[in-house]
Amino acid sequence: MAPTTYRANCHCGRFVYEATFPEPLTKAFSCNCSICVRKGYVHSFLLSGTDITIVKGSLDDLDSYAFGDKKYQHKFCGTCASPVLIVPTDPAKAKALNVRCFQGPVDVWALEQVTFDGASLDPPFEEKPFTGIEPTGEPRGDGTPTMYHGSCHCGAVRVALRSQPLDETLDREKLGDRVVECDCSICQRNGYRWFYPKADQVSVHDPEGALKYYAFGKFVNRKSFCGRCGVAISNLPTDLTEEQIAQLPEVARSEESVAWRNRIANMSAINTRVLYGVDLGKLPVKQHNGYKLISNDYVNP
Repeated sequence: MAPTTYRANCHCGRFVYEATFPEPLTKAFSCNCSICVRKGYVHSFLLSGTDITIVKGSLDDLDSYAFGDKKYQHKFCGTCASPVLIVPTDPAKAKALNVRCFQGPVDVWALEQVTFDGASLDPPFEEKPFTGIEPTGEPRGDGTPTMYHGSCHCGAVRVALRSQPLDETLDREKLGDRVVECDCSICQRNGYRWFYPKADQVSVHDPEGALKYYAFGKFVNRKSFCGRCGVAISNLPTDLTEEQIAQLPEVARSEESVAWRNRIANMSAINTRVLYGVDLGKLPVKQHNGYKLISNDYVNP
């Protein structure tokens, strides 16, 4: 097969690069360690002696997060949180490219997944205690509510969710709740796996002001993420005033956008990847084809 060049970028377009592989990608690597799960990484590695070609920006433009022995720099965009790639401190080792950020987009659901048990490596990830006020909202359904805690990877941002059990018993048809993985321009790049409880079922504690927010397009939602480690936390209504809405692009002021904004006003979507004790493999996940349905206005840089 002929060599294939892929172009990749963070969502906001600050960083764009290209990488050439000896043939089209048919498989990628996934890891169950604490950082890879939270970031939703789907990796591909460059061959020895090859490198990316940066089209826009520079690696220094990206934010970096390292932990443990600090042998790897997790590069993410400080504006939109897209986890673009991992750069080893040893230049002889290959960069790990996040296939989710490849343009097209590459269908990550169709790729053969080669798994790696990174969770078994030392040191183990230490769960951080929740230090905020726990939510009291009542979840839908008749089951006993369960309190879940979680955090970004560095622990600066911590969350609590009062919900029906998040496991294989979750009945999205009966309760109207669901866990969604979407391939729209932002969800695919950032690897979200959303659950949609009511706002009073969720508490986010950010005592050090580490949270950052990203909104675009119709400005219906604002995605929150930890500005230190880049892990995505929640998807909140933008909660804009009429004056602020009046300043937005026409698409954000349309009847469709207004109706959408009103429909989610009392919701607080949470990224299930940050929750402790939730087996993501057992969750009944709906794969939503947002690339075709809601990404028509997004143009790859």
